[in-house]
Amino acid sequence: MHCHLLIPALFPPSALTRENDPLHGAKASALQTLLARGICTQTPANDMEGWLCETFGVVRQQDYPVAPFSAMADGIDAKIGYWLCADPIHLAVERDQLILTESSTFALSHSESENLITTLNQHFSADGLHFCASHPLRWYLKLEQTPAISTQSLYQVAGHNIHTHLPRGPEELRWRALINEVQMLLFEHPVNVARENRGEAPINSVWPWGGGTLPPASSQPFDQVWANDALATGLAVAGNTPHQALPAKAQEWLAQARQGNHLLVLDSLRPAACYGTPHAWRERLEKLEQQWFAPLEQALQKGAIELTLHAPAPYCTQSFAVTRSSLWKLWRRQHSLIHYRPKDAEA
Repeated sequence: MHCHLLIPALFPPSALTRENDPLHGAKASALQTLLARGICTQTPANDMEGWLCETFGVVRQQDYPVAPFSAMADGIDAKIGYWLCADPIHLAVERDQLILTESSTFALSHSESENLITTLNQHFSADGLHFCASHPLRWYLKLEQTPAISTQSLYQVAGHNIHTHLPRGPEELRWRALINEVQMLLFEHPVNVARENRGEAPINSVWPWGGGTLPPASSQPFDQVWANDALATGLAVAGNTPHQALPAKAQEWLAQARQGNHLLVLDSLRPAACYGTPHAWRERLEKLEQQWFAPLEQALQKGAIELTLHAPAPYCTQSFAVTRSSLWKLWRRQHSLIHYRPKDAEA
């Protein structure tokens, strides 16, 4: 049984000071052993969405077509039309910048989501734009025609000023104007007025990204997918691959898994890496160490699994293949996690 762990933000870029560097002082003994004993290969830089699409044989269009696959995972028929993710976000004003924060930082009820989407559809329906959502924190936009833009994924922009990340291409001015129009439409929306009165962040914009049409087919490199991520689930749905939500810990997964190639998406480090909160990142790493890395190292020692860890990153993607026999290569001593950070990320 081969376990593939997909772990975005495992090696976040360095910070300006050691105190703000998530990897400085971070310890995870089982993970460090797996990295030290594994055979490392490098492939070109990618984010998690790009890695998933390429691994499943999905070709990049203007963007990687994240939206139609994610919509399928949410029970939306995305076989016809051009789809964009249009996730609800909060834009915070900091000096002369608009900083994007995504849904890991706030709660949004179904009724709030439906109310906001109804307003957007009433306003934009004449423009051939239709917003929809079956999950309150994942919105989609269906278009009648393919837009001439490329976009940046939500987690590439989260925690940053949106100005340099706005859609690009021949129609970029139209789409930047549309984003501004959404902001004005939602500014004093009753849902947001009520949220602010409760001390909650208003949903004052959407972020369009991951656009495309649903490809006719995709390859299926895994026998089962375990993920809470909509894209990973949607890729499995499209190929009729068995899929389940990610269990809380490795022991639960080991009790259920059968022979074959398994993909497990461990994406809990991403938000903390985006917002530059090193303490939160190290806390989540410690939780992964206890719930996943240590139990999987023990399963590897017993010969129950083979293991490959995939760490997509903006500078290069690293994969570490570990077998039971490689654990006995004791001369490959543990290193600090900073040792494995791609060198370009330290610039």
